[in-house]
Amino acid sequence: MKKLLVGMLLGSAVLLSACGSAEEAQRTAEGNLIVTLGQQTQQNSKLPEGDSYADNAYRRLVKEKLGVQLESAFEANGDEYTRQVSLAIAAGEIPDIMAVSRDELEELAENGLIEDLTEVYEEFASDHIKSIYDSFDNVQLNAATIDGQLMALPGTANDFGPNMVWIRQDWLDDLNIELDEDGNNAITLDELVETATIFQEEDAGGTGKTKGLALAYWLTSGDHGSSGYTATAIFNAFGAYPKTYLEGEDGNLVYGSNTEEMKEGLAFLNELFTQGILDPQFGTRTYDDINAMMVNGEIGIVPGPWHFPDWGLVQAKTANPEAVFTPFAIENEDGTVNGVNKPGVGSFVVVRKDFERPELAIEMINLIYDEVANSEDMETEFPEVYEYAQLAVDGSIRPVNIELFKNLSEINDAVLASDAALGNSTIEAIDSFIVQNNARKIKAYLDDSVSSDPTDWSVYASRLLAVNNVMNGVRQAGIYNEVNPVAIFETIEASERNGAQINKLEEETFIKFVTGEETLENFEQYVETWGQQGGTAILEEMQSINKENN
Repeated sequence: MKKLLVGMLLGSAVLLSACGSAEEAQRTAEGNLIVTLGQQTQQNSKLPEGDSYADNAYRRLVKEKLGVQLESAFEANGDEYTRQVSLAIAAGEIPDIMAVSRDELEELAENGLIEDLTEVYEEFASDHIKSIYDSFDNVQLNAATIDGQLMALPGTANDFGPNMVWIRQDWLDDLNIELDEDGNNAITLDELVETATIFQEEDAGGTGKTKGLALAYWLTSGDHGSSGYTATAIFNAFGAYPKTYLEGEDGNLVYGSNTEEMKEGLAFLNELFTQGILDPQFGTRTYDDINAMMVNGEIGIVPGPWHFPDWGLVQAKTANPEAVFTPFAIENEDGTVNGVNKPGVGSFVVVRKDFERPELAIEMINLIYDEVANSEDMETEFPEVYEYAQLAVDGSIRPVNIELFKNLSEINDAVLASDAALGNSTIEAIDSFIVQNNARKIKAYLDDSVSSDPTDWSVYASRLLAVNNVMNGVRQAGIYNEVNPVAIFETIEASERNGAQINKLEEETFIKFVTGEETLENFEQYVETWGQQGGTAILEEMQSINKENN
């Protein structure tokens, strides 16, 4: 019906396009080309007073360097942005440049609404931008290619592990609990349970409400970034990789939530629930409920991604300056840490069909993600952007809100920043301003942990403790088992039909398994039902696409 609606409206869109052809070459009085954007926003952008999404450092920079006046066709956040994109597609009248999802990209290409960027990418993309995609073996460019044509400029997303748990170090110190005695930045499941038990029995938070462990009702995550308050790290220790599609030894795809190892992990959580170590209200608490428990000191073991301190744990640090968290990976009985490496794609930057200068999208990306990002003296060359960095202005302010970084660059950057902050090298010798800035924040915390700003601690915790110590540490120690799932970016029609249904089945059934409302003897029956309700069709379609791609 969506395509039918587009078809019905395209006739009128031809007239609109004809009428708008004069607008394509519209210029300001100063002669700057006017270019319209679909602008993603954030409610708390931290913009300095006087600046806005319509008028900010990035738009002024684009005007100065490229002779382009950027104007918003629409500005919206989250679901509202998605709605605005859908309305523009349905009307056949999209902005000159905007960021869209993979499904929206497909729809735009099918209806002839966007430009083929194959040639302009080859001609105009800088060597640095091309090297970013090359570092991922062009996974993202392949995802943006439809019928042999590059139809968008994709963002990069590197979902690398291992998953980890953050534990209140101040509580460990108060209770004389020593973890990770071998110094490999990983703890066992037994150590995890023992620590949770002591925290709860001793009321480590002093609130009278301390819980051993609290988990979100959806229980698992399909990527590292959304692993906050989930049991993904625990399941990985059992060799289970929930919400992930893997290729089995026979070449057939396997859904990671439906394996025998997953059953073992669920049995482990059921035991914790039965013993009262896992929050008795598991299955009913919201994300905000658990986050409030973390901030208020009711839980001291918090599963979450490496960047959790930047936006989550810093809330607890701000509320209670004495609160500090140390991250640990979870190792199995053999001393191995399991994790998933899933090269991903962010949003896709598309250019309107017949736009006068499609290369402008690439030139903006060169400017922002190469020239500015790699500036050796940002404070002098780009003072307004430098000021934004000091204020932690949200990245959505950029004209195209995507991330562009090399594969595993976060690890290399964190090692550089940590070494410099620790005095093993000089901060001034670091080429990247962003990495330099992180090194200074880490050093500020190390020099004065009492008086430093909570954001200094968050950078110290995320970059030095999590990425440098844990993620890089387990790799350097040779104890990391990296699992590479199947990467498919095409729309899976069977998932469109039945994905929500089987996701709900998985979520609700796993809650019952953990709480004991349903016995784990029924796990195989659940897997069978999952297949009957659409899972088998999804696996078969993915299997076919995977075979074609390889």
